[in-house]
Amino acid sequence: MNLLAGDLGGTKTVLSIYSFKNSPRKIFHKYYASAEWKSFESILLNFINELPNDISIIQYGCIGVAGPVFEGKAKITNLGWNLDSEKLSSLAKIEKIELVNDFSVLLFGIPFFKKSQYEIIQGNLNRNENCVKQSVAIIGAGTGLGMAKGLIKHKNIYVSPSEGGHREFSPRNEDEWRLVNWLKTNLNLERISIERIVSGKGLGMIGKWKLTEPEALNHPLQKTIKEIEAQKANSFDFPSLVYQQAKKGDPLMSEALQLWLSAYGSASGDLALQELCYSGLWIAGGTASKNLDGIRSLTFLNAFRNKGRFQSYLERIPLILLKDPEATLFSSACRAHLIAESGGRLN
Repeated sequence: MNLLAGDLGGTKTVLSIYSFKNSPRKIFHKYYASAEWKSFESILLNFINELPNDISIIQYGCIGVAGPVFEGKAKITNLGWNLDSEKLSSLAKIEKIELVNDFSVLLFGIPFFKKSQYEIIQGNLNRNENCVKQSVAIIGAGTGLGMAKGLIKHKNIYVSPSEGGHREFSPRNEDEWRLVNWLKTNLNLERISIERIVSGKGLGMIGKWKLTEPEALNHPLQKTIKEIEAQKANSFDFPSLVYQQAKKGDPLMSEALQLWLSAYGSASGDLALQELCYSGLWIAGGTASKNLDGIRSLTFLNAFRNKGRFQSYLERIPLILLKDPEATLFSSACRAHLIAESGGRLN
């Protein structure tokens, strides 16, 4: 049976057809620039109409969407799109299309991920499908900071979405205290959430904060900052520039990257404690997959483990980095497969 899988984001949307035999296999896909289309419905119809003739009827699908989902409905804030799973199913003439938050849906892929899709940073990953329910959690810094938790026993997967990235950031040292106060002033905010720091944008903000220090007056990135501000170039990828300069040995940007990694490690440790995810904490998001060495570093791991009396517990938790850039699409196909196996009865 063929399955529809999707990854709907503010910038791009990807729709794919997967077959399934033990694990998903992609057989057709198409990329769309989201902003160039008036609605997701128009994208979906275009995709269905352009399917090759040799692709058999699709009965079930799952779309990972960049936003919260409630009772089968979702709103994509950046695009002004309102989605309804029942209307989409009817439009595409598919038995059932399910909408799932694009971060939470990753948990449905965990039992099916292949070794090439992830990297074990710490501990041992138990893939025994006959064991008791496994408690897992996932965290990922990208545009924001995503979090979710789940219970897994073979094909029974229970997912709980989270907006934990919006919890208030708690400074652990003098540098983080000064950073938080600078962010409040710079962004005109009364509180700073974790994702203001632990995200791709957060790395860029830490870099900008470092450039306000007296010794950075003649730093070469000062010119770049002025050009960005003058042109109001919100699309400029300053976080990548911070990362690149750090890797080249720039002292200030290296400090920025180390602060970011430490904050990321600490937030990951907090989530692991909160959810007691003894079967594994998964780290996702494009920012992490591009910085595998950083996630492996003692800067990240020491901050992850440094939780007082629970340090020994955190040293034993499996820590796994999900490095497949199409993990959301793959996981959506896994969820569509589970729906198909249940005859559409899964809620």
